[in-house]
Amino acid sequence: MNAAFLVNRLGIRFERRPTTSVAMQTVAVLLALAVSFLVSASLIHLAGADVAKAITLLFKGAFGSQKAVINSLVQATPLIFTGLATAIAFRARIWNIGQEAQVFAGAMMAYWATLHMAGLPRGIVLPATIFLGFLGGAILGGIVGLLREKFRVNEIISTVLSNYIVLYALSYLLSEPWRETGGYHQQSAKVTEASRYPAIEGLSPLHIGFLIAIAVTLGLYVLLAHTPLGFKIRAIGHNPRVAAFKGINVASMSILVLVLSGGIAGLAGSGELFGVTHRLRFDSLQGLGYTGIIIGVLGGLNPLGVLLAGMLFGCLLQGALYMKVLAGVPNAIASAMEAIILLFFLCSTVISRYRVRRLK
Repeated sequence: MNAAFLVNRLGIRFERRPTTSVAMQTVAVLLALAVSFLVSASLIHLAGADVAKAITLLFKGAFGSQKAVINSLVQATPLIFTGLATAIAFRARIWNIGQEAQVFAGAMMAYWATLHMAGLPRGIVLPATIFLGFLGGAILGGIVGLLREKFRVNEIISTVLSNYIVLYALSYLLSEPWRETGGYHQQSAKVTEASRYPAIEGLSPLHIGFLIAIAVTLGLYVLLAHTPLGFKIRAIGHNPRVAAFKGINVASMSILVLVLSGGIAGLAGSGELFGVTHRLRFDSLQGLGYTGIIIGVLGGLNPLGVLLAGMLFGCLLQGALYMKVLAGVPNAIASAMEAIILLFFLCSTVISRYRVRRLK
C-alpha cells in the first residue's frame, strides 16, 4: 500500500507549513519527551522493576543534589563535543559516522605526547594535551576528507571502517607498548599530574573540559550563523552545485569541515582521559561517538540545541546509574531510552512542520 493510495482512501493530505512557530516546536518537543518517558516506563515494567521507584531514582540521580547535577555535567561534557562534531559535519551534508574513531584518536595522540613531555611544567603540558587531542581527531577527519574528495570514497564507508581500524590499533597499544607495567588489564598507566585537567573551583569533579565545551559551542554557533565561513558550510549543505557556481571551493570546504568535526570529537577523548579517568582504556571512551550522532540530530544540528541535548543525555546517563544499582533496572534500558527519545523527537519534528488537510 503506497502513500498516494492511503491519502486517497482517507481523504487527507500532508502539507508543509510555511512557518513553524517556536511555541509549536516547544510543545512538540515536550510532548515527544512525555511520550518517550511513558514508553520507557513500559520497558521498565516489562523488565520486572518498580516503575515509580525507577523513575524517581532517575530524576534523583540526575538532579537530586548538587553532587548529582555536577556528575551529570561530567557525563554530558564529552557528549557535547561529539554532538557538536556531528552538527558541523551534518550541516554540510557530510555524513561523518566516525566520531567514535576520532574520540579515540584524540585521546591516543594526546597520551602519546605526554609520554614525551615528562618533567615539563604544567603551563606547557596542559595546553599541549588540549591541542593534541584536537589534532588527533582532526588528522583522522582530514584523511577521510581527502579520501572523499580526491578518490571519491564515500565518507560513510571510510568513517565506519576507521572506527574499527583505530579500535584495533588501540587494542594492540594497550596490550603491549602502552600497557601499565605489571598490570592485568588493558589500560595504560595513569597520566602525569601536570597533564590532568584541573577541576573547576568548588565544582569537583567537573573539570575545565566542560568550560572548553561551552566555549566551542558558542564559537561554533557564531561561526555557522555569523561568518562567511559558516555561510559557505551551510551553502554546500544546502546545494553543493549552486555553491560551486557561486565560487565556493566545495572540495576544500568539505575537507575543512571534516577536519573541524574530527578535531572537536578528539577533544571529547582527551577530555575524558585527562579530566576523568586519567588513564587510557576502552570502556571510558566507547559509545561516545555514536551517542554524539543522536545528540547532534536531537539538537537540530544547532550548537545551542546540541548543548541542551548533551546535558539532557548526561542527566539520563547519570540517573540510569541510580536506576541500575538501586532499582535493579537493566543497563540496556538506558540505551533503549536514548533511542526512544530520538525516535519520538524526529516524529515531533515532522508533526510540527506539517499539517493535515482534508481533501474536498
